[in-house]
Amino acid sequence: MGENLTPEDALRHIGDVERRARRPARTTGLILLVMGFASVPYWLVMSLGPDWSKFAAMISWLTMTILIVILGHRWSQLAQDRKVTWINRPTGPVTVTSLALTAVMTAGALLLPKDPGAGWITLVVVLAVCTSMPMFYAAWRILRAER
Repeated sequence: MGENLTPEDALRHIGDVERRARRPARTTGLILLVMGFASVPYWLVMSLGPDWSKFAAMISWLTMTILIVILGHRWSQLAQDRKVTWINRPTGPVTVTSLALTAVMTAGALLLPKDPGAGWITLVVVLAVCTSMPMFYAAWRILRAER
């Protein structure tokens, strides 16, 4: 193959290899984007919804998390990307910020009065949106690095 390889064939082959290597990173970025959009209604339901909807949200989030962990492990074995590795660091800013906001939302859901007023609801909505920001930031960093 090396003897009969034209420059155009070599460039095409390099492009194919690069696309295959970047595909797991792009998928990780898209998963983070989906999780960012899913976290807002999840936290709104968990904080303000009736008990049956909290159970449904919990089951949905748990199922999505299990699928992402299984698929993420598979994709991480295909190719390593610097941005994905940086995002997935246990002590990285995205992980720490996400865990801190999750702790705040969990505490807020426990401290929320049974009949919250407009101020409490506004606070919950703002915090729910804030919980998605680390995932949006991570998705933006990964997908921007794709270019």
